[in-house]
Amino acid sequence: MPDLDARALLVEALDFFNDHPCFGLRRDRRRTSYQLAARIDAFLAPDKTVLPIVAAARERWLNTHILRIDPDEQTVQRDGDSYWVRAWVRVDAARLADVGAAPIDRYARAVAALPEITRQVLLADFLGEEDFAAIAARLGIATHEVEQHIADALAVIAQALDRP
Repeated sequence: MPDLDARALLVEALDFFNDHPCFGLRRDRRRTSYQLAARIDAFLAPDKTVLPIVAAARERWLNTHILRIDPDEQTVQRDGDSYWVRAWVRVDAARLADVGAAPIDRYARAVAALPEITRQVLLADFLGEEDFAAIAARLGIATHEVEQHIADALAVIAQALDRP
């Protein structure tokens, strides 16, 4: 049974135990539904320990004004020799209404001003024909360097678009 299905079943069982009066368990009458409900509740409670990869991502992006990783975020996804950590990207609402040539020009200038390797990585990622491992292999760099170049490029572009 997949983990999500098992968790859903436990949530349903916990709801049942919470909606019914205390009763003894069939196999061990000394134990009650409240004790079992408490064990299920403890199992389903979110783990408060911070995953090392999440802590590293928070520390790396602590002082940036465009990226935030929530304090309770625990979701990571493995991708080859690296991880995806869920985060929020800040978008200046006043700039969303700003359409026309000015943002496009700022974007083009920001991309043109990127270091050559960073621009190559960004454009390869935008084309979407290669994953990070393939981009890294083609350019002779590590996968984590591909991720860092993309993050750097996006930060530069976001800052360029935030300027009037």
